[in-house]
Amino acid sequence: MLHQVCRRSPSPSWFIRFSALIALLFLVDVQARAEAPTAPFPFQDGDRVAWIGSSSTKIGVWPRTLEFLIHTRHPELSIQFKKFTTGGGTFATGLEHIDEWLGEFKPTLVFFNYGGNDASGGDKGVPKFLENMEQCVAKARQTGARVVLVTPQAADVRKSGEAAAAKRQKYAELMILHGRENGWHVVDTHHPLGAMQAGAQTDDPTYSMLKDKIHLTDSAYIGWGYLLYDLLAPPAVESAATISAGGRVLKTTHCQLLDVSSSDGVLAFTRADAVLPILPPIGLPPRRLVPMEAQSQYLLKVTELPPGKYELTCEGQAIGTVEADALGRGINLNSLLLDANQKAPWQTLAEQVWNGTELEQVGTTRWRFEIRKK
Repeated sequence: MLHQVCRRSPSPSWFIRFSALIALLFLVDVQARAEAPTAPFPFQDGDRVAWIGSSSTKIGVWPRTLEFLIHTRHPELSIQFKKFTTGGGTFATGLEHIDEWLGEFKPTLVFFNYGGNDASGGDKGVPKFLENMEQCVAKARQTGARVVLVTPQAADVRKSGEAAAAKRQKYAELMILHGRENGWHVVDTHHPLGAMQAGAQTDDPTYSMLKDKIHLTDSAYIGWGYLLYDLLAPPAVESAATISAGGRVLKTTHCQLLDVSSSDGVLAFTRADAVLPILPPIGLPPRRLVPMEAQSQYLLKVTELPPGKYELTCEGQAIGTVEADALGRGINLNSLLLDANQKAPWQTLAEQVWNGTELEQVGTTRWRFEIRKK
């Protein structure tokens, strides 16, 4: 026997509730919107992570950035990742395919990133947007998977147009409020990305994080990935070493200094890193506007050096030149590379990890460093 399922139109009480939500938008402080979630870091050993979303997910740079950060900062976690996307989709598209996607991969953790295309529906599309979002979350949770919702991207209004940008912001804020009202884990990357665009545009009026009306540049997608990682409240990860000019190893965190020598004005050692907080191997976002270096702590401190400038090399390749007092305070090797505009000595491994290969090398690297006075 066939049963007809009738969907009732939203009741007047729903519209009252929706109007109240819209009113609340004007009371939400931007800083509060972008604050880190109270939920714990969602990734666990043995997870199967499904990235479900629209064309930005299909392009894949922001999910790949998360994968790179997980592999290099948390090598103790054995995690599988897979994208599920039809391209320019919405929560309706996700709902249409979600049973197939979840059944195929059986994820334990699902990230949804829709809303950018949903927003084209404007005010009339809001009820269906919220309904489809609720059903997607419910279906994922019914399988036992944990769920994280990621807001749609912000825009450069010069490329997107003001109306489209305003719609995306409205849908992002509706997702935040509706998600928090339902106790979901919602991460607001929309407003931090908007702040990145505004700040970078102040520094350089020609800057745009968009390559067309809606999609980000690869470097901006990497910025999105770093912002998302930071907002997911990861445990602090660093590889840090302190050594004296005479070759005494004073302190190490998540690394070892081996085969140390100090003679003829050259301090040398082999660094074995248990974690590898290096930078992604492709174009990077605006440094001061993304927590890229804060979440890439590859640290070195050298005490008791005579005053002067010192050149640092790794495997014979220059990293940069730095003053003795700066080395005495401690430096981030990633920051030194960026300041010196140098190619990373570990570029090949970074490219391999970015492409999902040679992951077993993370935690087993042995690189020879030398520090000599110029």
